[in-house]
Amino acid sequence: MRPEILKLCAFGPYRRELVLDFRILASQPFFLIHGVTGAGKTSIFDAICYALYGEAATEGRTSRMLRNREARPEQDTYVELTFVVRGMRWRIRRNPEYERKAKRGERLVRQAAGVLLTRLKDDGEEQNWKKEGEVRAKIVSLLGFECKEFRQVVLLPQGEFRRFLMADTSARKEIMRVLFNTDIYQKLEEKLKARASGVNRDYEAILQQRELYLQEFGVSDEAAFAERQQAQAKEVAELAGLLSLKAAEKEKTAKELEHGRQLEALFLEDARAGQELVRAERAAAGDYEQLARLTLAERAAALQDVCRQARQAAQKARQRQQLLEKLTAQGRQAKQEMEAAEKDRKQSEAEQPQREARREALVMKRRELQVAEGLRADRQQLKAAHAAFAKAEHERRELQRQGEALQKQLDALQAQLKETATAAADGEAAGLLVQNLQQAQREQELRALAEHHLSEAADKHAKKRAASQEAQERSAKAAEKLRHLRELLHEARAALLAENLADGEPCPVCGSLHHPQLARQIEEVVTDDMLQQQEEAWQGLEACREARQREEQQAASQLAACQAKLDALPAARDKQQLMHDLAAATVRLQAAEKASQRQLELNEALAQGRKQQSEWQQKQADSEKACQDAAAAEAAARARVTDKEAQVPADADPAVLRQQLVQEEEAVGQAEALAKKIQMRAQQTALAHEGLRADWKNAHQEYQQAAVEAEAAAHAFMSRLQEASFASVEAYEAALAGPWQDAAYRQTVKAGLEQHDKDLHAARDARQRSQSAIAGQERPQVTVLEQAYRQAEQAWQDIFARHGKAELVGKSFAKRAQELANLAEKSTALMDSYRCITSLSELASGKTGSRISFQTYVLHSLLDDVMAMANERLLIMSRGQYELHAGERLSGNKQGGLDMEVFDHYSGYARPVATLSGGESFLASLALALGLADVVQAYAGGTRLDTMFIDEGFGTLDEDTLDVALKALFELQKSGRLIGIISHVEELRSRIPARLEVTKTRSGGSTARFVLGAAKE
Repeated sequence: MRPEILKLCAFGPYRRELVLDFRILASQPFFLIHGVTGAGKTSIFDAICYALYGEAATEGRTSRMLRNREARPEQDTYVELTFVVRGMRWRIRRNPEYERKAKRGERLVRQAAGVLLTRLKDDGEEQNWKKEGEVRAKIVSLLGFECKEFRQVVLLPQGEFRRFLMADTSARKEIMRVLFNTDIYQKLEEKLKARASGVNRDYEAILQQRELYLQEFGVSDEAAFAERQQAQAKEVAELAGLLSLKAAEKEKTAKELEHGRQLEALFLEDARAGQELVRAERAAAGDYEQLARLTLAERAAALQDVCRQARQAAQKARQRQQLLEKLTAQGRQAKQEMEAAEKDRKQSEAEQPQREARREALVMKRRELQVAEGLRADRQQLKAAHAAFAKAEHERRELQRQGEALQKQLDALQAQLKETATAAADGEAAGLLVQNLQQAQREQELRALAEHHLSEAADKHAKKRAASQEAQERSAKAAEKLRHLRELLHEARAALLAENLADGEPCPVCGSLHHPQLARQIEEVVTDDMLQQQEEAWQGLEACREARQREEQQAASQLAACQAKLDALPAARDKQQLMHDLAAATVRLQAAEKASQRQLELNEALAQGRKQQSEWQQKQADSEKACQDAAAAEAAARARVTDKEAQVPADADPAVLRQQLVQEEEAVGQAEALAKKIQMRAQQTALAHEGLRADWKNAHQEYQQAAVEAEAAAHAFMSRLQEASFASVEAYEAALAGPWQDAAYRQTVKAGLEQHDKDLHAARDARQRSQSAIAGQERPQVTVLEQAYRQAEQAWQDIFARHGKAELVGKSFAKRAQELANLAEKSTALMDSYRCITSLSELASGKTGSRISFQTYVLHSLLDDVMAMANERLLIMSRGQYELHAGERLSGNKQGGLDMEVFDHYSGYARPVATLSGGESFLASLALALGLADVVQAYAGGTRLDTMFIDEGFGTLDEDTLDVALKALFELQKSGRLIGIISHVEELRSRIPARLEVTKTRSGGSTARFVLGAAKE
């Protein structure tokens, strides 16, 4: 990744927008980032890291802390970075969450955090990513690093790697654990241990389940279980045979019961057939009278249509007669209304010329009103134009007086500016002096702190040395006591052997037949337990001695490191004289800053005055033009008034004219509306009269036709009555009285008579069939047969229940037998898995094998890789003198193996790294930082990073060592990387021609710019 353009606004100390174009470093990729402490050098890299990952380069600085505190509420906060990865250009813009001014109103609203990643193409097309998760994944895919790794390989903080260089084993392990995220190996050890415990728990659970299965059947092992299972199977077979026998007996009694029930049903059916025959004969006895009444109603019903037609024809004739009478009366009234309307129409046509004359007069009045109203408006415009001209002339004279006063103020400001220029010129020199004195003061404070640490380290070393000697004495006493107990135990065993020896018998130890000097019984009793307890006590004291000895060595290393730090600091200076010089320089700086601030204020006031003078000149020109425009507008308004005064009388009042016009328009409109109404009334009455005449003719014809049809229908109905043997209309109506006029009722009566006849014949047939079915049969005893069947059923159910229970127990035996087999198979597999996982867990935790944990082994390998890469540069920077080596790696010590030593090729000996001087420790730290960057980059998949920044530490080097360090960095730059050194050391400005100068502004905040070219002398 190589940055091209960085834009940031209201970010960190940069209140205004800052644009840094890194492309100008194409010919000089080795550059210096220079500025005073607190100017904002590290904030540049906070911006780069935040743009890419949404996190600052400085850990602990959250995104909400990145907005400039002096930023205006309406000012946006953002970072935009354009960069190149593998030939492709990308641009990312990101803003943190902050409060800004609302677009409407004065209240503050929350601006949500946002990000936009854009791929820039040569053809102008763009591809965007806006979601935080997508952008983060894309950046990691492009760069090959997470944010933490990016901080490690891009920005190398020297203080952290000096701490790493000087740290003891436990501290160095913690640093490497954080840098390389080796917690995953620790978690792997824990997961293996947990997995082994889980497998063991599963195995114990299987054994417990096996015991529960066996206890369920009251047996102690699988053999007894198998015997019980065979006995149960035999019982099931015996019950199955008995069940078949009882099932045959039940089937026989069931068939006998079924035959008895069928015969009983035939006897019951014969009884029901006899009862049904009696009922049918009784119902048929009363049907003769009902049949005669039905026949009379059927003949009358055949005449219903003819009767209905005669009555409808008579009703139609009466309706046509009533309509004809109504139309005759309406025709007489319509004729009268038509004659009256025609008379009114002729009168309206005679008045038409008068109405036209009134309309022409109305048009003339409208024109007169328009001229009168326009005259009044023009007079008002003339008055307003005259007032505008007077106002413009007054403003022009006032602006003339303001211009003269403004010129006097500008002359006074220029005079004051010349007076303050001399006093402000001393500001830069005074500021540099104050910085140097403050740096000297901090160095003296660091020296006092280092002396205090040295004193504490010396006290700690003395205490650790005394504790180590005490632990050594206690361990020696315990060893002596253990040796004594072993000798006593040996003598006791020899005495016990001597008790059973006799002359002529071989000794079980040496085989001799003669025993001239037998071992004597000792009084002090020594047991194996006593010996083991003493041996364990000695091992504990020996471990304590080793621990105290290591603590003494660590304290010695710390003491040497403190002494080296103290030696690397400048010599002590007079504190009072230093404070006096700093106070004097501060007073001088404050005076210069005050003069400089006054100069800035005068410059701003002068610029504001010149801006006001420019605005005054523009206003003066606008005022002259306004006067000319006002005079022209007044002349035009006066001409319009003169023209319209000649068209209307002098006393013409628009209000009176408008009232007269409204009254006349209302009268003319009413007259014309009345004329139209009269004309329409005449037309409507004529049309109505003509329509009523046509309706009367049609109604008269329909009445005559309806009367003829009514008479014919009445004659036809009377003829049909006589044919049907009805003496009169009353006899016809009596035949259909009550429900008999309903066809459905008649049909129901007819169907009932027919059904009675069918039921009688069916009852006689059923009785005959039932008598034939039971002929020669004896009625069975169904109750006796049911009792026999229930007894057989109960016997079968008893055997069936016993067989089912026994079969269920047999299935339980089979199920548990299969489950026991499965448990045996699982226990075998779990035992194999437990052996494998336990072996891996003990190996990873350091209980077997090389006796070191997996995490410690990984840290050993990583430290070796880092030192190998660091030594390639350290040998060059130290002119072949120094090389980093690993310290002693103790077997079985999980915390050991991360010690570091420096091997001095000049002396041929290795010594602690704490003995290096300040400049030497910086070179070693720089080599470690670069080596770590290479290792992290290699472990990230070989991703190449084309940019690296190195933070501080160069102030501790002498001139020769500084040359060597810069030469090594120049060699690193030749590989194509963009390398920046972050430092406030002034001497580097003369050695590195390309610089990014970061400065504080007098108005607050900071700014930065690139400076290229030859080095400064």
